[in-house]
Formats: sequence, C-alpha cells, structure tokens
Amino acid sequence: MNIQFFELDTLKKELEGLPGFHRVAFAAACCERMLPNYSAFCRTTINWGAPEVPRAALDEVWQILQGKPVDTERINQLREDCGREDVFPGDLDFGDDCLETQEALMAIRATLVACLDPTVENIVHIANSARHTIEAYIPYKDTSFNLNLEKDGKEKFYSAMASHPFAVREMAKEAEDLQRLKETETLNIDFLEWLRTSSHNNGKSLIDLS
Repeated sequence: MNIQFFELDTLKKELEGLPGFHRVAFAAACCERMLPNYSAFCRTTINWGAPEVPRAALDEVWQILQGKPVDTERINQLREDCGREDVFPGDLDFGDDCLETQEALMAIRATLVACLDPTVENIVHIANSARHTIEAYIPYKDTSFNLNLEKDGKEKFYSAMASHPFAVREMAKEAEDLQRLKETETLNIDFLEWLRTSSHNNGKSLIDLS
C-alpha cells in the first residue's frame, strides 16, 4: 500500500477494513513512537513532568488488547492523569518547545478513548498526531532542512518534507503495521509484543529524540 504523508484517504480505507481492536493496536503502536518525546522533554526541563503517567496509560491499552476487560472508570482516570497541569505542558510556560510532547499526550489520551470507541475517525486523529509531530519538527528543528524551499512554492516545500527521512520512515512503518494487522486474525500476545517493540527505534522517537 502507498501511504502518503499529507494524504489520509488511503489510511482511512485501510482502517475501515480492520476490526475495532486492530485499529486500537495500530494507534498504540503510533503512540509508542511518540512517547519518547515526552521523556526527552522531561529530562531537559528541571523538576517538571511525570513520564510514568503516560507510560501507565499506554500500558493499559496494551493490556486491554491482550484481553483485560475495559474499565471505563480507569480509562477516564488515565485520560485525566495525562491532562493534569503537572503532566501536560502548557504553551504559556514552554512555548513551541513542548509541541511534540503535547502531541504524544493527546495521542495517548485519544487511544484510551478508542478503547471504548474505536472509530476510524479516532484512529486517524492519532496517526495525524504522529504526522503533525514530524511536520512541526522538520522545518524548525532540523538544521539540515532547507527552509528556502518555501520560497520556491508550497508544492516543492511540502514535497521536500514528505521526502524527509523521518516522514518516509513513519509512512513505511505505518504501512508495515497495517499490512501485518490485515494478515492477523487474532491479536495474540506474540503479535502484540512485536507490534509494540518494533516501534522502539532503539529507544528513540519518530523524530529521533530519547
């Protein structure tokens, strides 16, 4: 399948063909690639953050996928925990430096919701957080990216972004996960472990932060 960075129609069609929890598994894998951004932010921000909170929330999702009964009260509590003021960084305090951290937390909160309501729209929103993280990082934090391309027109600029190694790698991983999910009838423990750990990138995020 040909997953495009700035186009979501193919992703939507692929997700429509998957059972609900298969969709959640895809979302959880996306979150695994974003979560290291949160830990990286906390390490560079003195006396702030709680990496164990989003980690516990995402672990709950994987446990549900392995057969743990969905506890709506616990799901809602974990969502609230990920949105606490001491966990979710605010723009007023940290500016643009916290965008990738916010995206990771929003994606995890949305994945918790998807455990209760695994609609295609919910899952696409989560995948879009991964894309937004990369899209925001490349032109402003990757010093090797040529910002002057924007002067040559939006089409050339966005084409260069979609060809960036981070974007190419993310699209390839999403395509791989979707293909494996299509081929897997039952989400057994071995498959879920592969899906979870194959996103680790040696402990680095989808933008190589750790």
